[in-house]
Amino acid sequence: MKEFIKRAIMGFVYGVFIGQTILILESLAGGNGNFYPVSAYLVQHASSQMAAVIIQYFLTGIIGISFATTTLIFEIDSWSITAQTVLHFVITSVVMFIAGFVCGWFPHTAKSIVIWFVIFIVIYVIMWVGFMLYFKKQTKKINEAL
Repeated sequence: MKEFIKRAIMGFVYGVFIGQTILILESLAGGNGNFYPVSAYLVQHASSQMAAVIIQYFLTGIIGISFATTTLIFEIDSWSITAQTVLHFVITSVVMFIAGFVCGWFPHTAKSIVIWFVIFIVIYVIMWVGFMLYFKKQTKKINEAL
């Protein structure tokens, strides 16, 4: 439980940091010198721009919590890597989708939802393969050292 809480706190911090960094980069890419802290959709559906910023702040923190704490799934030795990956994918994709939907990070159309999940799956697979290769290399180093 102590490890879960530690990861949750750090995950929240990292989630907010990454979320804010993405907003800054998106605003810089806009090219007009303005900072856009939230989507127009979220501002329209929140009681104020400040409420929208607070909602997005906490949702990016929750995304960070979900990614940081669900890594504990991979420490359950009695589960297969397939079961671990499926559960991790389901939890993180649902959290990301809900946050993205609430924040208006993509249009609320069937086509946009499909595109959202395709992009998420592609990024997830790339990250998963990268981590698997990294840990395979680490295992090989450990085995060679023995």
